[in-house]
Amino acid sequence: MNLSQLKRFKDFEASLPQLLNRVVAANTPDFERGSGYLFRKGDLLEPENSSEIVQKLRSLATYAPPNFALHLIEREEGEISEDEAGQRLAALIAGPGLELRPPVESRVNLVARQRGLLKIDVARLEQANDIQGVAVFTLYDGQAIVAGTEVAGAKVTPLVYPLSRLAEVEAICREGPIIEVLPFQPMRVGVIARERLQPKALARFTETVTRKMEWFGVELMGIEIALDNPTDLATKLQYFKNEQVGLILLVGGQSSDPLDSMFVALENLGIGLEKHGAPTHPGTLFWLAYWEETALLGLASCGLFSKTTLADLCMAQLFAGVKLTRRDIARWGHGGLFTREMAFRFPPYGLQNLED
Repeated sequence: MNLSQLKRFKDFEASLPQLLNRVVAANTPDFERGSGYLFRKGDLLEPENSSEIVQKLRSLATYAPPNFALHLIEREEGEISEDEAGQRLAALIAGPGLELRPPVESRVNLVARQRGLLKIDVARLEQANDIQGVAVFTLYDGQAIVAGTEVAGAKVTPLVYPLSRLAEVEAICREGPIIEVLPFQPMRVGVIARERLQPKALARFTETVTRKMEWFGVELMGIEIALDNPTDLATKLQYFKNEQVGLILLVGGQSSDPLDSMFVALENLGIGLEKHGAPTHPGTLFWLAYWEETALLGLASCGLFSKTTLADLCMAQLFAGVKLTRRDIARWGHGGLFTREMAFRFPPYGLQNLED
């Protein structure tokens, strides 16, 4: 609708039927005041706002430049506003552990309700984003996060959106949510350190591992010092197994040596490796095994005190109830160069209080 049409209206109320239930296509300046806007892009002209709309039309007719045109989009049957579409889209993709915030400029933010592991079905996220007009953007899958973290945003790009396309998103989400936050679960953890560790190094490691376990909210059952022979290592493993720990960290071995005492102990107990070696740095000498329901993580001495190793990513997964496979670890090669710039992928140990 251009300005000349507006000026022809003697009775602005009479013009309303032509305008209601339409969407403003672009920001409309407040020419009378010389600043601000009368209408914002995406504003829905609704009957309950009739008196306010009439006032704004009068202002435009009086003060807007002669060539000004008010651009409106007519909603057709089966179309909804971008705000409503964004809210529906967010509700479709969001799973447990998430809170949906009200739309701001049509974007709905998904925020973590709890400390936990961010899980994103990347393949289905790509399917959803392949639908015309859908825009869902997230943090990386597998990040450990605290309550209040903004993990994703969801919106549609057109100002009006067909319900038929949201139905396509709904079909993709039928097998489960695309985004969720898994809470860290109560778990017992045991640590076995080799006798070859020097006292200062052991003390430093003890402080580090204690702080990490506290951050996850799991119970550290103790740090056992094992003699460097298969029999004593097997005894210490059996001790923690009897204590029903869910995770045993094994520290200080020689992962590159197939005859290392730890590997002999594992073989004697009938424990096979899930993954030996990983496509990350630091962390290439990491190994993972399962002894029935208990996970075993091997940490090489050179990676003991680094804040960014594969073990930290693995612990976040295991404490959230995820059983990692060799395929999962193989995928971490993409982004597996753990430089300072990659620190955001790791649990923020010490950056937040334990109480969220």
